[in-house]
Amino acid sequence: MLRLDGYVFAGTNIKIERASAQDLNPAVSKETTIAMLKGVLARRYDVDSKLLDLSALGVDPDLKAAQIFDSRTTTSKFFPALMKVLDQQFKSPAEKNDAIISVSLANNELTSVSAVTTLAQTLPQLKNLDLSNNAFKDLAAIEAWRRKFPKLDHLIVSGNPLEQAEPEYAVKLLAWYPKLRLLNTVQVRSDQDAESGRRVTDIPFPIRSPNFQDEGQIAENFLRTFFAGYDADRATLAQHYYDEQSEFSLAVNTAAPRDPSTAHETAPQEWDLYIKRSRNLKKITQLPARQSRLCRGAQAIHESWSSLPTTRHPDLATQPQKWLIECQSQPGVPDPTGASPAGVDGFLVTVHGEFDEIDVSTGQIKKTRSFDRTFILGPGGPTGVRVVSDMMTVRAYGGFAAFEPDHNETQVSTEAGVPVLPQGLTPEIAEQMLIELQKQTSMTVQYAKDCLEQVQWDFDRALQAFAAVRANLPADAFVQAA
Repeated sequence: MLRLDGYVFAGTNIKIERASAQDLNPAVSKETTIAMLKGVLARRYDVDSKLLDLSALGVDPDLKAAQIFDSRTTTSKFFPALMKVLDQQFKSPAEKNDAIISVSLANNELTSVSAVTTLAQTLPQLKNLDLSNNAFKDLAAIEAWRRKFPKLDHLIVSGNPLEQAEPEYAVKLLAWYPKLRLLNTVQVRSDQDAESGRRVTDIPFPIRSPNFQDEGQIAENFLRTFFAGYDADRATLAQHYYDEQSEFSLAVNTAAPRDPSTAHETAPQEWDLYIKRSRNLKKITQLPARQSRLCRGAQAIHESWSSLPTTRHPDLATQPQKWLIECQSQPGVPDPTGASPAGVDGFLVTVHGEFDEIDVSTGQIKKTRSFDRTFILGPGGPTGVRVVSDMMTVRAYGGFAAFEPDHNETQVSTEAGVPVLPQGLTPEIAEQMLIELQKQTSMTVQYAKDCLEQVQWDFDRALQAFAAVRANLPADAFVQAA
């Protein structure tokens, strides 16, 4: 680059000089400037955590005294000079990378990383980077670091406008950084996949039920974001997915069975934080009480959430055995634009799982509970998905043994025998067809299988055939209520 100094381009002489610490303020000696920068670095380095804290540089007393940010010229030269001084403090790159694994650039009013881009050249092996509370409007503002920091493990971008401008920013950042494990303090990739650099899109969604009819991964992406947001930032979550017509209700089920392995435990469940908002319709029979405990609108929903304990749900990627999730198409969802009076297609999502209640002051687990949550999703909102209805039931911890598949009834190849399938029809799809036919007709496995085989596994024709012969079917063709 220096060899270009003096060349003429487009009628203009190119002037290129090597930046130095003295360039920050020519009136101050080079030695004085270097000493000042060394002092800034020394004060902002924590040897135990290996953190270089470069947050809120605009209010640093030494930098304010040196008038570093009083002009655009000195501002643009400051960070490259600081990185040069930092680089000179170490004997080798290995020593430097071992000494500094975390950097914070929070609260610097940065609109892009152009002013601090030399960080990637100075500390390429960085593992933790905090960019929170700046002014990044979108991911283009940090595009210069897209292929940098190959070992980045934890990135924080909360408090930037890009969170609202780009709802899918998390997915894009995961693609940028294949070893990224934590985003905004939330685990977004399993430890094993982060170690191997496996893309997050390769992680199978933890479905413990064959009934998951998602389109375009809309429900999957919602669930991945929702529970992480509910644990970390409920206010932002409410604004992202709920509007003034959204509804939320909470019910406490004190009679639900507990985990059989903990039957010996007799500790009280302590429902005080939940019971006053419970809308359990078996217990709350008066209409005014039912109406008052139904929250409508993002603000009311957030206020209700704020009264509930801080939680931590199991990681969807690393603990799929603790979740049971079902999803199916839901027609007739209210259209917020009013263009479709008959409604639009949405999703009915049912989630069964568990969460830990967390003591905020200590971070320790106070109690583990089980929950059921039913969402009706429709189009709308800043993310393209809006929660029309959210019904949550909290109960005593019941374990997750019930989530294991029941191979006696849910598998196609059991007592019913192995079916002969048409070409192109996989056993997995056949199994889903069989279960869905049972669900819609209440027929037993054997009768549902026979019906599908008679119409060569054409589901619509199977429904038509069932309707034609339903009145003539014997009682044992149907699943008997327990």
